[in-house]
Amino acid sequence: MLSSDSKGIYEFFFDRIYKINEELLPRDAEYQDWGRKQGEFLDRLWAGLTPEERQIFDDFDINRTMQMNRRDELTYTRGLMDGIILASWIERIKRGGEIVLP
Repeated sequence: MLSSDSKGIYEFFFDRIYKINEELLPRDAEYQDWGRKQGEFLDRLWAGLTPEERQIFDDFDINRTMQMNRRDELTYTRGLMDGIILASWIERIKRGGEIVLP
């Protein structure tokens, strides 16, 4: 957790996001189970497709994945920015400053 010896609130937020993705998700049994199930379904589906259908499915999958990545990027970026704003408000209050809400 943060302390007076820590690097700061910004590094804390970045470290937390990194740890969730790199340390928590790989060890989360439910997350891993969902990934295995998706792989099984995809293998079964893929086996029954013609080469042309595989290309169509692959194009769809790429575009869907890019859309999900963009959604996650916007969600996490906005959440991070909101957290940074909140942290700066807290720091200002600690120092006796006044907060003006937009």
